[in-house]
Amino acid sequence: MFDRTVEEARPRALRVGPDIRTVVVEGNYLLHDAGGWEQVAPLLDSVIYLEADPGVRLERLIRRHVEFGKTPDEARAWVLGTDERNAELIARGRERASLIVTVE
Repeated sequence: MFDRTVEEARPRALRVGPDIRTVVVEGNYLLHDAGGWEQVAPLLDSVIYLEADPGVRLERLIRRHVEFGKTPDEARAWVLGTDERNAELIARGRERASLIVTVE
């Protein structure tokens, strides 16, 4: 689970019991091919890559960072720096997806 209030993952924050038959996971690195992430996709039945117009994606990311407490300038700097580097890394794995969906 990722906690937006502290901008960090919370390991073991969620528990999935044996009675749960369907799990939907969201994560930027599910198609990444290094750092141990390459072991994730083979465990999943399907991996969907969501692709948005870059301008729309940037606008939404900035808005989300502002909603969680950054100033508009801080949000823009974060999105154009850290988030954009992550987006480039993530996009390199898009062809490994079961399905690519363009979102508006």
